[in-house]
Amino acid sequence: MSRVADQAPSRVRTSEKAIRSALKAIQDAGLPVDKVCVSGGLIEIHCRSVAGDRPENKDSGLEEW
Repeated sequence: MSRVADQAPSRVRTSEKAIRSALKAIQDAGLPVDKVCVSGGLIEIHCRSVAGDRPENKDSGLEEW
């Protein structure tokens, strides 16, 4: 979607229903939500992966004896 230079930018307001639907879909997918940021019309939903943090790699290149 491109914006023509002569047009004024439009304001978009996210509805509560849209936010709740997005959070419900994330919940149904089993993803944990770390935080939700709302700034004007911009909504950011930050999720953590299901697997969590990667395990520490203890491979130094040599076999342990």
